[in-house]
Amino acid sequence: MGGYGGQPMKVIKANRALLKKSRSFRELRKDYMDHTHKTKLQFKELTEGERKKIRAAIILQARKNRTQEIIYYIMALIGTICLLYAIYYFAQS
Repeated sequence: MGGYGGQPMKVIKANRALLKKSRSFRELRKDYMDHTHKTKLQFKELTEGERKKIRAAIILQARKNRTQEIIYYIMALIGTICLLYAIYYFAQS
């Protein structure tokens, strides 16, 4: 029967210690409300040239993504056609 008799008491003591450290909902809500009012976002001001450069980069990335998506669809269509043909061919045999 070994030395495990005191283990449950250690767990209970540890849980009690954790409960004493917990904060009430009212305290947490107060901290949260104070935090939300203090947050202010500040954005970097961009020149017209930087704005155009970023816009061009976004458009280029969108074109690449669109092209890649079309290639995936074509490959899936070809794969589906090949699979259907293989099923038809082996069903004839």
